[in-house]
Amino acid sequence: MTGGSGLLGTEIQKLDTTIEAPTRDELDITDEQAVAEYVRACRPDVILHAAAVTDNRAIEADPQDAIAVNIKGTANIASACLGTRIRLVYLSTDYVYGGERGYYAESDEVLPTNLYAWTKLAGEASVRAVPNHLIVRTSFGSDRFPYPVAFSDKWSSKEYVDVIAPDILMAAASPLTGIVNIGGPRRTIYEYASLRNRDVQKIKRDDSVFESPADTSLDLSCWKQYQEGNAIVRPVQECRVCGSSRLVKFLDLGMMPLANNLAPSAAAALQMNRFPMQVQFCEQCSMSQLTVVIDPREMFSHYTYRSSVSKGYAEHCRAMARSTGKALDLSAGDLVVDIAGNDGTLLAEFHEELGVSVLNVDPAGNISKIAIDRGVPTINEFWSGDVAERIVADHGRPKLITATNVFAHVDDVRGFVTAAKDCMADDGVLMLEFPYGVDFIEHREFDTVYFEHLSYVLIKPVVELANSSGLEVFAVEKYDIHGGTVRVFIGNPGNHGVESSVQDFLDREAEAGFHGVNRYLAWSQEIDELVEQLSNELRALREAGNKVAAFAASAKGNTLLNACRLDRRSIAYIVDDTPEKIGRFSPGTGIPIVDRSVLASDPPDYLVILAWNFAREIIENTAGFEGKYIIPIPAFKVTEGAPGG
Repeated sequence: MTGGSGLLGTEIQKLDTTIEAPTRDELDITDEQAVAEYVRACRPDVILHAAAVTDNRAIEADPQDAIAVNIKGTANIASACLGTRIRLVYLSTDYVYGGERGYYAESDEVLPTNLYAWTKLAGEASVRAVPNHLIVRTSFGSDRFPYPVAFSDKWSSKEYVDVIAPDILMAAASPLTGIVNIGGPRRTIYEYASLRNRDVQKIKRDDSVFESPADTSLDLSCWKQYQEGNAIVRPVQECRVCGSSRLVKFLDLGMMPLANNLAPSAAAALQMNRFPMQVQFCEQCSMSQLTVVIDPREMFSHYTYRSSVSKGYAEHCRAMARSTGKALDLSAGDLVVDIAGNDGTLLAEFHEELGVSVLNVDPAGNISKIAIDRGVPTINEFWSGDVAERIVADHGRPKLITATNVFAHVDDVRGFVTAAKDCMADDGVLMLEFPYGVDFIEHREFDTVYFEHLSYVLIKPVVELANSSGLEVFAVEKYDIHGGTVRVFIGNPGNHGVESSVQDFLDREAEAGFHGVNRYLAWSQEIDELVEQLSNELRALREAGNKVAAFAASAKGNTLLNACRLDRRSIAYIVDDTPEKIGRFSPGTGIPIVDRSVLASDPPDYLVILAWNFAREIIENTAGFEGKYIIPIPAFKVTEGAPGG
């Protein structure tokens, strides 16, 4: 924290004694080289930049110090953050707003009313260059009002420093980005002063020789929504399986947009909101999870992924229906429920292969309609205890509840499992299928990290979750699809014999070091090197005059493109077969998404297969393409045919 000896800095250090707050002698922020060296040595996760020259009247008389500290010093701090994962939180002022009508929102136009505010606004401009930044517009004073008079006709959201300091610290530690207003309630300066100075006297603005804005009060809705847990993003500070706070961050891919929120234009794609893409490990139960949760309504109410597009996945579903039907002795009188069943691809196979009754539960309205149109009954809602009760009342208890590629998307995993337990038959089974955390690490699948994927799962935390929910894991199976997937069978204790496969998986995880954080910390270094390699290789191809395109506008592809900082200069277009994606633009990169006819009309020299888990299928289905293919995971590889062929 800069400005540690100031009003706010002193108060914040009372709240958190671990904050490193160099004195002015230890760090002169007006010295660019000194700032760069200090930041390199300190390697902070967050910089709270509170140092500033704030005396309005002194600045009007001589602005030199304000220019040096507020503008140049802030630029030096911002420059030191560039090219790093550092989060920069900047204390700005309510005076950047016009100061006439009050109740200013973050999106309102700015019109500083004095030189101090102009210097702070200039600082904001530098801070915006840092990807993970938060600008806090606020106003505060010492813990008592020190003046004999106060304006009775000047309105503000000014707050006492001891009251506002906890909010500033919370904002600094939050995942919020962009701009946020923080302050107290709208009141006159006299009302504010009277709270802690009973002798203060009223004065009118016209009675002062100094100009002062009439109303700089702030609309605090965004901050209040965050405090109440209703913001689009919130931090994860406890493990969702065991509740432990022993979480260690091991991967940081920088700031990312929502992977499946495709944009209508390149400009809109580049301007999308971004959030920190970080993964942390629970030292108690070995669950890996994102450091933030995005409101699921932002991601799943309208969805562009369709299961039926991949023939490989449809074949996987058919095989699942056959093997599971045989293992659980499913017959025509049984009910199978699929949680987040997308367009009904899995249930269609269960119905066709086994003749069972089926019911899909999916929150995406557009995808649910597709499922219904193909004859798969669908409840268009998020899975919940209420939905489970309704299923029992209207359809009876299912013999099998499937949840494929959804468990990793769930925040309240305990509620998810409990709802399934309360819904299924006594001898029923909850079958989870999800990408396996071991393959995630061993195959360097960093691109499977996106905001829909809240968790990166081993068998150990699933066993702990099942046991604590009054259930047991009785079998585990491994499949190659999606880069490595496990299928976990969960039932009521004693109703199914526990197979040796459960302990086998637990033993292999432990022996390979997956139950300790060191394995993950070492892996993150590998990923940093891989991202750098991919970036350099693709840029080198472009600089050599080659045209490079990509195939599959997948969520994992979006992570890879953004992590490697690629855009239309490196990737000309992305080919995709999903109708809803054609004509849209990739989030964060602005790369256009086109149908496969463009491969023939405007062929590239190289085609990056972003959905590398279906590389063989994609290569076989683009047989007319005469260029070379690039498979990016687990390492950059150029091929002219099917992998391993």
